[in-house]
Amino acid sequence: MKRKILFAVVLFIGLLGFISCNDTNDLNSVSAIKNIEGNWNCVLDEGDGTTEYYKVTITADPNNANGIIISNFFNNGASAHATVNQLHIDLPKQQLGDYTVEGSGNISSDYQRIEWDYTVDGSAVHATFTPGGVAKKAPIL
Repeated sequence: MKRKILFAVVLFIGLLGFISCNDTNDLNSVSAIKNIEGNWNCVLDEGDGTTEYYKVTITADPNNANGIIISNFFNNGASAHATVNQLHIDLPKQQLGDYTVEGSGNISSDYQRIEWDYTVDGSAVHATFTPGGVAKKAPIL
């Protein structure tokens, strides 16, 4: 009888720990979303020597507690949907206007930079988001 009670207590504690870890991850994701909402400058490197500069806006996805909507993601006016897991962003395969995109991003711990690696119609690109209202070319040093 003592064994069954001990087993039940250990099982309960283990389940409680598992649930609390998931809640912490969700809370961290919600906190990250709140910290990255707003206007961002994007520097897009298409890998062929072409660099583009434009603005995107990140908002919380009202239909997904861990989701975000990125307006003008590939500088074509379309909005991408992604999910945040702590400081990682997953960009599932989706159609943005005439383009198919898929990839991921990582948020810096101070929420001042998001580094993206994704594909556009199968071609690899890299983008960097930094906070700001209007995208500007980086100064030449």
